[in-house]
Amino acid sequence: MSEPDISWIDMAAQATAAVESFATNEELLALFAGAVFALHQDTIHACAVDMARADDPGQAAAINAAQPTPLGDYAARVVLTMKALGTIERANRELIAHGLSPDIAQDAARVHLSLARLRLTAARLWLLTMQARAGDGGGAGLRVGVAGLWARLQTVPGNKLGESANIFVGSYYDNIRSDQLDLAAWPLSP
Repeated sequence: MSEPDISWIDMAAQATAAVESFATNEELLALFAGAVFALHQDTIHACAVDMARADDPGQAAAINAAQPTPLGDYAARVVLTMKALGTIERANRELIAHGLSPDIAQDAARVHLSLARLRLTAARLWLLTMQARAGDGGGAGLRVGVAGLWARLQTVPGNKLGESANIFVGSYYDNIRSDQLDLAAWPLSP
């Protein structure tokens, strides 16, 4: 296996462990689902890419025609989205690794770090999903692992999603906030 394949497999193992720990508590899993969904909705606004269908050529042509953007054609925006997800993943990983200022109260710091872990895992899930669908690394094991993560996540009903998603909306991109969540898009089924 190549080194990039191993990196994807390592990321998948970390994401799987995190999701399994979230799944031990129904409210925590719903909170994570909200983080995943908010990232999806904010990414549509930031990059004009629906990550759940990023590999659909029909969608790409329709979006290029309907939503011209200075960000480039659809393929360029998919690359931009992958880079943005990597940036979100790294920023939250660094926040967790380095912690917050000692001036922040312990309870508030715990909340901030817990939310960072949920955002980190949401970004990893979308990175893994897009990578698995592209078929460029990680192999069949990555596709199966990602499908398992989504199967777990899709147990969260849509009526529990809005409140959780609103906690995360606007926390991924500078100056991007989805004011209206399209709850009809849940459960996402990449």
